Amino acid sequence: MSTRRDVTSGPGVNRRRLLTTGIALTGVLVGSGLLTSCGSPGGGSPAAAGKSRTLTIGTTVIDDAIQPMNEQYTTFQYNAFDALVRTSRNQDDATPRLATSWERTSDTVWRFELREGVTFHDGSPLTAEDIVFTFEETAAKQYANAQTISTIKKVRAVGTSAVEIETSAPDPLLLARVGQVFIVPKAYWKEVGEAGFNAAPIGSGQFRITKFKQDEGIDFTAYKDYWGEAPKTSEIKLRYFTDAGALTAALEAGQVDAAQELRADALPTLKNRSGITVATEFSGNQNMLQLNTSKGPFKDIRVRQAANKAIDAQALVKAITYGGGVLEDGQLPIEGVFGHSKDIKRPAYDPEGARKLLKEAGAVGAKIEITGMNLYKNLYESVAAQLDAVGFSTTVRSVETGVWVQEFRSGSNADIFYRGVSYTGVFDADRAFSFVSSSAKPFVDDPEWDRLYTAQRSELDPVERQKLLEEASKYLNEQSYLLWTYGRPTVGAMRDGVSGLTFENGLMLLIDKVSKK
Repeated sequence: MSTRRDVTSGPGVNRRRLLTTGIALTGVLVGSGLLTSCGSPGGGSPAAAGKSRTLTIGTTVIDDAIQPMNEQYTTFQYNAFDALVRTSRNQDDATPRLATSWERTSDTVWRFELREGVTFHDGSPLTAEDIVFTFEETAAKQYANAQTISTIKKVRAVGTSAVEIETSAPDPLLLARVGQVFIVPKAYWKEVGEAGFNAAPIGSGQFRITKFKQDEGIDFTAYKDYWGEAPKTSEIKLRYFTDAGALTAALEAGQVDAAQELRADALPTLKNRSGITVATEFSGNQNMLQLNTSKGPFKDIRVRQAANKAIDAQALVKAITYGGGVLEDGQLPIEGVFGHSKDIKRPAYDPEGARKLLKEAGAVGAKIEITGMNLYKNLYESVAAQLDAVGFSTTVRSVETGVWVQEFRSGSNADIFYRGVSYTGVFDADRAFSFVSSSAKPFVDDPEWDRLYTAQRSELDPVERQKLLEEASKYLNEQSYLLWTYGRPTVGAMRDGVSGLTFENGLMLLIDKVSKK
């Protein structure tokens, strides 16, 4: 099984476990040769750089393998492979890709009409059988996206020009789910196997992968027979760094044209650098600190309300993310995630009000424990200090990632648990909602919440579903089941002359529109 690492969160982190939120930390350098190599970005001489057809992007998001069925939300998937449709943050409707149109023929069956003339990078035609095979193989081998498509009961070819997808129950998120399944050629996969495919991957996207090295990166070359618009730049090199500080230095030195997933401290470092533009966007990852209402002081809603009034989230954003974080405004779906409501507001920072509520509840000095993976210990300690300032007595328990994963699944005895949530391509409130009562020891046992959560899961009308999601969010806020902090920022930067590159998709980059003068 391949893994993917986000090394801004520490060296060697398994990305499949950790598609959650966090604060950027540090590692060690992979691409050290870049800082001592000669020439301008793209490998040409400085005089020729403006005419180069190559562009270099440095990143701290590292792939260990090129296996599109066993990865989630990667740059190589979205650029070298393709799915039936594409969905993204701030996008209400799916965009046609390998499918040109689709319709729901019943509450549980969707029909997708396939695009004509699509070929894989070896020249072989893409067929309905390739699509059926990719879905079936993903589920059978329990690859990374198997859980994403767990509601799909059957995928079948309808002649050569269409496929039908049947779900086990009405699924309003089906288009977002199929948008995460990137199609591979059945015949080639069966011929070479998973290892052979990783060594010489073949997709149907805008770019071919012409080189991949785990300790270096990926070389993308435009595919001349791509069905759609040709990429703006014919060759793009994605170079891996395990030290975000080294990536910042490489950008300043002109060794890379752009940088993805820098540490938050790059914001003040690069803010006034001539010739460099810095950008922050919501990464798709949130902290989601959950209060345990099954036992202890947080069974009392007044104590939960006091905890939220004690949190100065603006101070956390400023101190930990250098102003780049996105406030959780009293609801799990941040703006741009389906289900977000402009009418919901986070509890105001009110330490005096927090003290008053604690006193009323007889909970002054209440002992509470915050548990989470040790990567984000500074977040827990900052939150603990704010809680203690109003009368709590807080301890922090930071654990290894494996221990955290086990407690995430099986349950924790903590009073506050770092649950984290990543939208990984499915930008919908349902993902975060699914964590509220999850695990063998749910923190929330509330029939009304269960009703609200269940109602939105089968509502197929998007307008009605938005109303149900807002109702559920308002209830979570009223009950103070969560401790509101912020969403982790994506910090990216580019040198002057680079255009068409945005960092709004977090850990994944779309590179077909990127160019430089």
